[in-house]
Amino acid sequence: MKIYLKLFLKCLAGRIAGSVLLAGIFGNSMAQTVETAILQQFDQYRKNALQEKMFVHTDKNFYLAGEICWFKVYTVDAFFHKPIDISKVAYVELLDKSNKPVVQAKIGLEKGGGDGSVYVPVTINSGNYKLRVYSSWMKNFSADYFFEKTITIINTQQVSELPATQSTAAAYDIQFFPEGGNLVNGLPSKIAFRVVGRDGKGIDCNAVIVSDQKDTVMRFKTMKFGLGHFNFTPVSGQHYSAVFLLPNAAKVSKDLPVAYNSGYVMNLVEDGEKRIQITIRSIAEQVGDAPAPIYLFAHTRGSVKAALSSGLQNGTASFTIDKDKLGEGISHFTIFNSDRKPVCERLYFKYPARLNVKISTDQATYGLRQKISLGINSFGENAVPAEADMSMAVYRVDSLQLPGESGISEYLWLASDLPGTVESPAYYFDSAATPAVAEAMDNLMLTNGWRRFRWDDVLQSKAPLFKFAPEYNGHIITGKIVNINTQSPAANIKTFLSAPGTTRFRSSKSDEKGNLRFEMKNFYGTPGIILQQAEKDSGYRVEIDNPFSDQYAARSLPSFSMPAKNPATLLGRSIGMQVENIYLGDTLKKVNDRMIDTSSFYQQPDAIYLLDNYVRFATMEEVLREYVVPVNVRRKGTKYRLPVYNDADKFNGTFDQDPLVLLDGVPVFDMDKVIQYDPLKVRRLDAVTRRYYYGQSTFDGIVNLVTYNGTLEGYEFGPHAAVIDYEALQLEREFYSPVYETPQQAGSHLPDFRNVLSWDPKIKTGKDGKYHQNFYSSDLPGKYVAVIQALSADGKTGSSQVYFEVKKPLK
Repeated sequence: MKIYLKLFLKCLAGRIAGSVLLAGIFGNSMAQTVETAILQQFDQYRKNALQEKMFVHTDKNFYLAGEICWFKVYTVDAFFHKPIDISKVAYVELLDKSNKPVVQAKIGLEKGGGDGSVYVPVTINSGNYKLRVYSSWMKNFSADYFFEKTITIINTQQVSELPATQSTAAAYDIQFFPEGGNLVNGLPSKIAFRVVGRDGKGIDCNAVIVSDQKDTVMRFKTMKFGLGHFNFTPVSGQHYSAVFLLPNAAKVSKDLPVAYNSGYVMNLVEDGEKRIQITIRSIAEQVGDAPAPIYLFAHTRGSVKAALSSGLQNGTASFTIDKDKLGEGISHFTIFNSDRKPVCERLYFKYPARLNVKISTDQATYGLRQKISLGINSFGENAVPAEADMSMAVYRVDSLQLPGESGISEYLWLASDLPGTVESPAYYFDSAATPAVAEAMDNLMLTNGWRRFRWDDVLQSKAPLFKFAPEYNGHIITGKIVNINTQSPAANIKTFLSAPGTTRFRSSKSDEKGNLRFEMKNFYGTPGIILQQAEKDSGYRVEIDNPFSDQYAARSLPSFSMPAKNPATLLGRSIGMQVENIYLGDTLKKVNDRMIDTSSFYQQPDAIYLLDNYVRFATMEEVLREYVVPVNVRRKGTKYRLPVYNDADKFNGTFDQDPLVLLDGVPVFDMDKVIQYDPLKVRRLDAVTRRYYYGQSTFDGIVNLVTYNGTLEGYEFGPHAAVIDYEALQLEREFYSPVYETPQQAGSHLPDFRNVLSWDPKIKTGKDGKYHQNFYSSDLPGKYVAVIQALSADGKTGSSQVYFEVKKPLK
């Protein structure tokens, strides 16, 4: 783990140049103060707790059971949003409303990105599902930080259950959020609120605040997306509640937060275009003859932007922050009292400079099976061309499938740093300059409090405890070895892991807690794994850990109902899906097996025997004795031994111990089983005639028998071998996109009912910021959209889309 942490800090060193240094904020000659102490503790914690974010672009948001969901994973560091090449594996899950996984996959990552696909099972129930994606390193932090996206799946082959009815009170979620955190009697405060329905959408309604005496204190109403705020001063001894008049004419009462007799309240106001004014109010405190000091600490995703101090004069203190000093995206303003305890906090959003992406088609309308050409341009500030990593989906738009509401910018800069679900995040970016959007954004900030750490951990200088290592070199399989008789963990037990057909062979020695760890670089496919102890008569059992997280975010899925409008659209989609699977089933599921590493861990053997080049003997003993020179067949009593000649020591002859004998990469510890194996099933024999060091293991030579099909044909394992079904990294599935260049191709009678015309997760614009893409329309007329998501090397994000029509020819 120490090695991995050093790697993290090394990678982070190049990313913290944008952080504000202590000397830059306070001056080199400033003595140690409360604010410098907080700053130092915060900076140290941040350096020790590098975090990742993931954004996933799917080809669409609506699927039928039996279709393929295509996706691209972007991995960035959580602080600066730059691509980060730490984790080499992304874990992808499709969760139902009970957080039960219905699909799971492991996707290989390289240089901050990766792509894959999942086949939507034909047995799945219709409903809304969570697509969530994370890395092993992200499991060290809250599951709230995992990427999550709602997708809708309909199984046209099953009868959907009717949703359970719920009471009116349970149908709405109403919450209040005092600015800064608390209400204090006698002090004016801004109170934000949120009213959402079961589907997670905001509700428009009116409300009144009433006191204990049922007097109406004030009236207010919701604004955009069921959010809003009002100003309120609580009075000591009074209890307040709000009565909401809902759209169905029902009334729901909700108590306001309790107001305290002492404490702090916070108010943030934008003072023109350049400054932010933060006012703190409290009951006047004194420290000796001086006003009680308070401290303001501001950071943007871990990058410190301000650390200021002031004194409460007549119970009031104020701070002024230059907007230019704040980072882009969400900033946190935290107020500390003289005891260094956080007493107020609120969020503020500064719009980021984004990557400009333009996408255009060569025509506005196309015919069936016609070539479509797209031009893509990416550029930064001042229209300077910029290189970018992109993914593009082109799909048909109808009443079932609408364009997605959240792009990479909305997610990384906004939704990923807020709890819960942000309704229509694109709204906050599309018209950022209008006062209505600015007010809606501030209401969103007021109704959320979020940070990727706990202040208690920071101020107490707690070192983060990391249970999961970053998978820097590839997938890591972990487990535990247990004594069968005592059921207790077993230490210092050497265990071998192998994957037949992949030449994957790893060894691990259990630690004092019985933990095993196997690092599997470039481990692709679904071969299953075999675990064995080095001892022939092992009294131990191996238990492999589930690599997928068992922690879940508190976010709930929106309610689901079958689409009632345009049933013909659903029928058409269902027919198209079935036709594609009937005619193109094998093509759609075709995978690229070139990623599988077939080289042996021992690289080049010292001797290779292709058995078909020799006389075929009936027993393995004859084969070894007659022409496999490096192996010396011996018998000790009734047991066979197969020591290898030591080419490194011509005078000592053979090694004293048996070599590591492998059958299709799987260790065989009983030499009698080697002798008894059918030689006609063996295609090749490799021999390593030197002492071989591999991890914590040392072998007196290696002998590897390779069968024709690589699946240990006919070999029976001993009772202590654990044969486990285990899916490795997903092999790359090829997206099917037919070509209609010639009249013969265009006139093919093979039906083409694709509603996704193109999916390309590997678009790279060059230094000129340009890329060109061609594909063909299908037999489905209608309106189509091409959607681009983009990320540059310096962390800028961008999205773009363009619509076009596909029409049938006029008769």
